[in-house]
Amino acid sequence: MSHYPLAVLIAEIGARTETFIRRHVQDLLPGGTVTVGRALPVGRNVDWAATEPFLDLDDISGPGAAERFLLDHGVEVLMGEYLDLSIGWLDVALAGGMRFFGHAHGYDVTERLREPRWRSEYLRYAEADGVITMSECSRRCLVDIGLPAEKIHVVPYGVDVPEAPPQRPKGTVVRVVAVGRMIAKKGPLLTLEAFARAASAYPGLRLDYVGAGPLHSSARDFVRKRGLDETVCLPGSQPNGVVRRLLGQADLFVQHSMVDVATGNGEGLPVAILEAMASALPVVATRHAGIPEAVLDGVTGYLVDEGDHEAMADAISLLAREPDRRREMGLAGWRRAQDLFSWKRERAELLRVLGLAG
Repeated sequence: MSHYPLAVLIAEIGARTETFIRRHVQDLLPGGTVTVGRALPVGRNVDWAATEPFLDLDDISGPGAAERFLLDHGVEVLMGEYLDLSIGWLDVALAGGMRFFGHAHGYDVTERLREPRWRSEYLRYAEADGVITMSECSRRCLVDIGLPAEKIHVVPYGVDVPEAPPQRPKGTVVRVVAVGRMIAKKGPLLTLEAFARAASAYPGLRLDYVGAGPLHSSARDFVRKRGLDETVCLPGSQPNGVVRRLLGQADLFVQHSMVDVATGNGEGLPVAILEAMASALPVVATRHAGIPEAVLDGVTGYLVDEGDHEAMADAISLLAREPDRRREMGLAGWRRAQDLFSWKRERAELLRVLGLAG
């Protein structure tokens, strides 16, 4: 019998998705992972391919088929990405004698917790072996609805951190970078407003804002109406290699994360901020969700309140004028990323929690 100790449950196999989910599938236990989800047809927005074996949920026929597939492949542990999508697999795991963990992300502990149905459904995770989440902030949200504190494990997201911090030459232009989908919880228009205010005070600023989404056209309109075409670049979504290059060329990173007032959706622990820290960039961001657990205000960057674009503009302006402060904060962020937010550390912690270490 084949032996694949871990099964990772995701929504769609091959879909453009969060970096951390793809990494869990591909790099957490290479050669020992089964992927479970709906496989996208070739050519339909397929962004990556799962290695064999995988279970396409559209191919399941008859009761017990999924359980038999997992047991036939020697699965010992199921880890479900997103609590709402995974709760239905608890019974499968219990029936097959497999350990079961839900991995909570930002959506799980913000928008979903506004709904009584999901607050009630999530209590079933008390029967699971545990819940993994990315920050102490999100852990408190789950404890507050009644889940046992001892069942919730905080494992921050991890990114690749270079052995040495990138070196940046001095120049007259200060390059700012922002990376993220242009959706309400990322606050793209507030980011642009803060940059515009800072650029009016410090003309040497330039901004590359990487990301696509429903607010991209509004961002383009903002740039055009404010006459920022020469100082702001909105290239849309870009491959990871391009993002890494921009981070390496930048002088500081900005992100105005906030709660989407319409839906209640918020962040967990933004990976783009961790990647900026790993690139030795000072970060200007908001006091939102798990961000203050990563960015130390006044040490690795500056934090402002959600919606306060004026304070964000002031922080950008201050860092624009003080290259030594930028370098000092960037180096502190790189050290913090090495210690707390590396993929090596996340992987080791996840395998320990799942009982697959060693």
